[in-house]
Amino acid sequence: MNIRNSVKAILIEQGKLLVSKYEDESEGIYFLLPGGGQNPGETLHQALIRECLEETGLTVIPHELLFIRECFMQADIHRVELMFACQLQPDQARDQSAIALDDKQIGIEWLPICDLLEKPLYPAMLREIILAHVGNKQAPIYLGQIF
Repeated sequence: MNIRNSVKAILIEQGKLLVSKYEDESEGIYFLLPGGGQNPGETLHQALIRECLEETGLTVIPHELLFIRECFMQADIHRVELMFACQLQPDQARDQSAIALDDKQIGIEWLPICDLLEKPLYPAMLREIILAHVGNKQAPIYLGQIF
């Protein structure tokens, strides 16, 4: 079994969460935190900056580690997701034409935090965890395998 690190951005601006927007035939429209796999020789912060730029066209500044999640989506891959608080690089052009869309990704969206429980953000349990974080309520850093 291979262990694969994955980094995710939790970027909230003006009461909205930045997400990558996806669509497929069985799920319809759904959202994921932007980010992806760490490459060999790359720090977690470097991976997060690169992945967010590829998926969103935006340059992020990573800050503290907020949450850790384990994921066993494939039989031979154990993924460890590290979710960091991020902010946007100031004064950047927001040109979405340079986005390198992932498979099934159709763009990005800013989800209002107040509507987060009703939106198909996956894993679903993450909605409550992000709301707790925004509300300054205690949330565990290690989330285990949440769905």
